[in-house]
Amino acid sequence: MTQTRVAALRMLTRREYTAFELREKLLKKEHPPDDITAALESLAADRLLDDRRVAISFVRVASSVKGRGRLRIARELEARGISKSIIREALDTLPAEDEVDSVRRFLERKRLPRHLPAADHRRLFAQLLRRGFSADVIARVIKDRRT
Repeated sequence: MTQTRVAALRMLTRREYTAFELREKLLKKEHPPDDITAALESLAADRLLDDRRVAISFVRVASSVKGRGRLRIARELEARGISKSIIREALDTLPAEDEVDSVRRFLERKRLPRHLPAADHRRLFAQLLRRGFSADVIARVIKDRRT
């Protein structure tokens, strides 16, 4: 077993990394690029390195625990070097109603009155957009809440 593979295994024992993240970490530790490629291929063949598994796990935690929307989750996965096809597949594991429920839970935690002044409404809307929810979902939940 090469030193590069051992170093990668040590990193993977602490947390899940994408292939991109692991490559970057190994490059920073000045491992030879050819050794890195061989180690990553070996780890992927042994199913110890799996971007799909990382993406699905990330989507579940980001949505249910952190209350993030699809758009933000997709951006964060892209930043972690995951391909668009895997991101799409991972996001498909989320039911569409989860996003609506997440926005509702967020609004309930805030304990806001049903009718907000225009400035507060804009701030709330912007905050939910930053969390990665689509404008359609936000508008629908706020409209349902008012009635």
